[in-house]
Amino acid sequence: MSGRLARDEEVAAWREDGWILLDRLIDVGEIDRAVDDLKYVFPAPEKFFSDPAKYRPPGRSDAELRRGYPEMPATGPAFRPEQHRFRGEFPFYGSGELTRLCVHPGVIDFMERALGSDDLRIYQAQVSAKYAGDANFEQPMHTDRNHSFLPPRSEAPWWHVESFLYLTDVDEGNAPTHLVSRGDAGGRSTNKIFMPANDPDLYAHERSAVGPRGSLLVYRPDVFHRGVDLTRSGSHRYLLNVSYKVAGQDWIGFHSVQSNATHPSWVQFVESATPRELELFGFPPPGHPVWTPELVDATSEKYPKLDVEPWRRALPR
Repeated sequence: MSGRLARDEEVAAWREDGWILLDRLIDVGEIDRAVDDLKYVFPAPEKFFSDPAKYRPPGRSDAELRRGYPEMPATGPAFRPEQHRFRGEFPFYGSGELTRLCVHPGVIDFMERALGSDDLRIYQAQVSAKYAGDANFEQPMHTDRNHSFLPPRSEAPWWHVESFLYLTDVDEGNAPTHLVSRGDAGGRSTNKIFMPANDPDLYAHERSAVGPRGSLLVYRPDVFHRGVDLTRSGSHRYLLNVSYKVAGQDWIGFHSVQSNATHPSWVQFVESATPRELELFGFPPPGHPVWTPELVDATSEKYPKLDVEPWRRALPR
């Protein structure tokens, strides 16, 4: 493993304050190797800035993305659909390095300790890109209400972890997420959105999560936060967004990997993964009652390079 493990006080800060930036959790060299796979997902910055209209994804112009949305204000914070123009869902084409960052040992270690369980599931995994001038990225202060059917509980074992792994250095000029610690939120309802003119005190308590690539921003579902604009001309920002929950909490969700079960990059990931890593996506572990000799054989046929011996050894005798 490259990088480090989170310190106990960092885990405690996530539980108490609701968020923390784990500075340089993953080694820069590992991040830079993984970033090479982004060429299959996003245009390189120099290409995009040379001709933005040419390099925007087909069917994702402002007008096309806003179809069916109410009128958007010309300025100020809003949830503009073009803010999410550039994104790609797990699994990712390429070397597999980017895909495997979702199950990096340093990430898994923090998730287990924060959530107090080793029976976890990854429920969201995607990469995103922002380029200066491509959109107005200013958002109002909010919690992520689109991760769960229910409002968030503020105590274990019912919380989950949302995280942004920085694939580029993030500074004040390229849109660091702004967050408010739970103690400073003053009991405000997580069902509401707060605009700066209506609640300047909440905005006065926000902090920007700046940090070098390889850092992991982790926050609880009840934490107020917002996206901000890229203020430095020609800047860009790449993130890997990966979220974990305790298994069995079916009201929490975002992405489903099963629809990609024949995707070449999923097959590549499976064939390089351990049983523990696969379990994080809902793949049944060795010893699960679904397994029979015939199913192990069929799984080996589907994933020829997967070492199925752990599953075969766990079959009932």
